[in-house]
Amino acid sequence: LLIETGDEPLTVERCRFVETRYPLELESRFGSSEPRLDAITPLALRSLQMCAHETYMDCPYYEQLMYVGDTRLEALTTYTISRDDRLPRKSILLFGLSRLPDGLTQARYPSRDVQVIPPFALWWVGMVYDYALWRDDREFVASLLPAVRAVLDGFLAYVDGEDLLHAQPGWNFSDWTAGWPIGVPPDGFGGCSGVIHWHLIYTLGLASRLEEWAGDPFAAQRWQSWRARLAAAAETHFWDDARGLFADDLAHTCFSEHTQCLALLSGALAGERRERTVQNLLTDESLTRTTIYFTHYLFETYRLLEQPAALFERLGLWFDLAAQGFKTTPEQPEPSRSDCHGWGAHPLYHFFATLLGIRPSAPGFGQVEIKPIPGHLTQLAGELVHPLGRIIVDLHFASGHVRGSVMLPAGLHGTFCYAGKTVALRVGMQAIDL
Repeated sequence: LLIETGDEPLTVERCRFVETRYPLELESRFGSSEPRLDAITPLALRSLQMCAHETYMDCPYYEQLMYVGDTRLEALTTYTISRDDRLPRKSILLFGLSRLPDGLTQARYPSRDVQVIPPFALWWVGMVYDYALWRDDREFVASLLPAVRAVLDGFLAYVDGEDLLHAQPGWNFSDWTAGWPIGVPPDGFGGCSGVIHWHLIYTLGLASRLEEWAGDPFAAQRWQSWRARLAAAAETHFWDDARGLFADDLAHTCFSEHTQCLALLSGALAGERRERTVQNLLTDESLTRTTIYFTHYLFETYRLLEQPAALFERLGLWFDLAAQGFKTTPEQPEPSRSDCHGWGAHPLYHFFATLLGIRPSAPGFGQVEIKPIPGHLTQLAGELVHPLGRIIVDLHFASGHVRGSVMLPAGLHGTFCYAGKTVALRVGMQAIDL
């Protein structure tokens, strides 16, 4: 607010602000021996709150639109901090209703201008999978499966005789990565992109599990068959033996963290190639790096590989935000454009789901797996809201051992895993000593 006075002085009697947003609050609790993590929480929470209104939105200043890629991360974070899942449900439903004749969802919706980002249609399938895992509403999930199938069939129409996925019409945005024009990976404007090919393989695996949960083993087998075919094609055409990595393009001129992450998260790799992919993802500094958005999937990969040191190293961007004057999380590293972007709140999800390691291990959050990866942390504690109550964890780490307690609400059971050891969890308070 800029005021220029004339000949007489101006006295401001009162200044009043009215904040409007969805009433999304932090119902869970996270604590650790690392104060830098605590400093991220208010920034991440504020970002999510400022991007939550009658729908989610990417940012409160620029587009003010609900994009699928952004919304998946916002919804995941919501599941870990609140019992209120009305916004995730609404977003899933609206994107499902946005589908076009080719089966793909629109990239942003509701919007009068049609925009298609094909990879975002795949992330919408991921949103359906996430909801099925974190919330118990089988009927709602089953009602979405025709749309899930339509999205996948829309992609499979672009698979050629060698089982390679060709770039579809639209904006094949994958990440705001330096060197990728408007966020499109190599061969994403035309040809066969390793990033998008592996993205489809990853999504086919999610869809297969959705079909199994819904009770349709034949549909599940169909997606598994396609997954196996496309994975075999990826190993034939994108694997570079000299680099020990999967290329972003058929010419093997570009290599990124993105492609390695999707290949590993797909679960389709095994043996020596998987081992080499893991090693080179962790050590090859020439790989094109993920930015704030796709770093969520990098963090998911680090969790899979149990690499907390790598995760903390990449959290450095968030550790530096407060010192730079940020009150919320930006869209991307400089030039950031948007200084409040909901997708940058995903570390809050990883505090609970990755560091504390609390995740559903069965549909509808019917079972829980607690698998912390503390790294250098000596203490992790928290409460995660669950549809049946609260999961309360208090852990202390020293010399490869963990001691503490876990309390589960009535009706929930699961497992606790640490350092290769697993114990069964029962309802109520249970001591942990491994």
